[in-house]
Amino acid sequence: MPTAVKIDFIVPGFSKCGTTTLCALLDLHPGIYIPPIKEPWYFSHPKFETQHTCYDEHYEDAQEGQLKGDGSTDYTGYLREDISIARIKENNPDCRFMFIARNPRSRIESSYREMHHSGVNFGLNAPYPLGDCLRVFPQMVQDTLFWERISKYRNAFGDEAILVVFLEELKADQRTVLTRCLEHLGLSIDDMPDTGSVQMNAGSRKLYDSRLFRFLRSNHVTGLKLAKIDSERQDRLFGPLGLRRAFGKKPLHWDDYSLEAFEKDIAPDCLKFLQHYGKPPSFWGLEEFAEKCA
Repeated sequence: MPTAVKIDFIVPGFSKCGTTTLCALLDLHPGIYIPPIKEPWYFSHPKFETQHTCYDEHYEDAQEGQLKGDGSTDYTGYLREDISIARIKENNPDCRFMFIARNPRSRIESSYREMHHSGVNFGLNAPYPLGDCLRVFPQMVQDTLFWERISKYRNAFGDEAILVVFLEELKADQRTVLTRCLEHLGLSIDDMPDTGSVQMNAGSRKLYDSRLFRFLRSNHVTGLKLAKIDSERQDRLFGPLGLRRAFGKKPLHWDDYSLEAFEKDIAPDCLKFLQHYGKPPSFWGLEEFAEKCA
């Protein structure tokens, strides 16, 4: 393997399910090192051959004996998972994995908010209706197919290498979940310092464009000028003017297309996932879909 770093464990997904929080908690353990750039995307990088030195540099501060972790959720993105798995297996066939999942409805909604919040970084104007957003960005559905995504890792590395935890349980009983995660890596919770300072990401703080600002962003003249301003500065400048607005806690509207996609594709997949990992359909409120699939 071109990189000199041998990765001991990876938290590859699922995206928008709490991987950032889980990695931040694990990184507090003295036996673990996760680089400040939690998602280096090394194993999925389209220009992989140019990234070896950069990846090694991410881990220069790791101490001897520390387990090295990588939290790139791109490794479970349906477009890059196959090449990621092949490269990870070459790097360390005995690598350990931790997947964190959440209610699929909540994951879709979090992904929608992220598309609107961060789309400016990539020149993307995410549609306002949820169904249209799913059409334009098929990865929103594909990356919610937990069973389909994790099955490829199970086939490549075996169930013994994989631990699945649930965001709902991490929120409810952080210490118990962390104990399981650390045991999976051969470490002890007794060495873990206080984790009270680590906070969950709040989707309610994500921002979206007002329709006026979307018009300005789409206009050839004003759009070119706005593109020269980085996203954080845009939020600071235009948030107080009401042009960039917080989602708050108002629930998203699920239109006919998004409801159909959930029933047809997402719910059946997630029911298989819950069953395999010992949770009833009611854990994610999928009872009605379980009855239809029976």
